[in-house]
Amino acid sequence: MVEDDRPQERRQFDRLERDDEVRIKEYTFPERQGSLPARILDISGGGLQLETDRFFSEGTLLKIEMRFTGWQRFTRGFLKHFGQAAHQPLVVLAEVLRCKGVVPGARYEVGVAFSGIDAAQQEALIRYIRDKLGEPGGAE
Repeated sequence: MVEDDRPQERRQFDRLERDDEVRIKEYTFPERQGSLPARILDISGGGLQLETDRFFSEGTLLKIEMRFTGWQRFTRGFLKHFGQAAHQPLVVLAEVLRCKGVVPGARYEVGVAFSGIDAAQQEALIRYIRDKLGEPGGAE
């Protein structure tokens, strides 16, 4: 028997490259600060990778508001294609797993795992990503 020395892939969700602006802020209660702009580098059903101009320590909880469209059509419900439902933002809480300086003091790549996401919205996001990647289980 031949052993495989390659590292095992730990991700359980497909990743989709994106280039969308989002709003992020450190989650506190009560909420105290305004949000900052960031950019999605890639997204999955379990988290995303962002680029921002601020350093965040590992374990920091972020509130992330994503306003890209398309994922909404994979939600369950009759009115998902109409009015505000078609432009509903995806708002999640996510824990910082890593923060790497691309340009230290100016630009950082931040990897986060979703820790607070509505189950129906997460399922819609997973189906959206599968659809964009052309995989089964995406389109209805």
